Amino acid sequence: MTRTMPIRPHMFDITAEEIATLVNRFYARIRVHPDLGPVFDRAIEDWPEHEEKIAAFWRGAILRETGYSGNPMQVHLANSEILPEHFRLWLDLFEDTAKKALKPATAEAFSHLASRIGKGLSFGIENFRREADTPPVLS
Repeated sequence: MTRTMPIRPHMFDITAEEIATLVNRFYARIRVHPDLGPVFDRAIEDWPEHEEKIAAFWRGAILRETGYSGNPMQVHLANSEILPEHFRLWLDLFEDTAKKALKPATAEAFSHLASRIGKGLSFGIENFRREADTPPVLS
């Protein structure tokens, strides 16, 4: 008897089109943000390609679609211009954009997921870049 893994349900109610809309609106705002815009502009060579890659990331995380390949922690660690404090700015902008682009319950769920991921990236950067003899960042 062969066992199959159950298909995990979507994390919350959202469509691929809504994800694409949010990603497009969010990165339009990122590009003009006084602190984040310059960091992203120096790192992103092809905005449409980047936005599609990030939309694929979110579709994989939320809708369980395949298609994203990458290592977000590695990418963020490799860019020395990305600082832990950038994530709070990023998350605030993301949450505001989600509230404007999505239904309230969907915006809240998406923002919560983005916050967990952003905090993980921020902590990872702080811990990987810290001096060898300093204690790790735990919260």
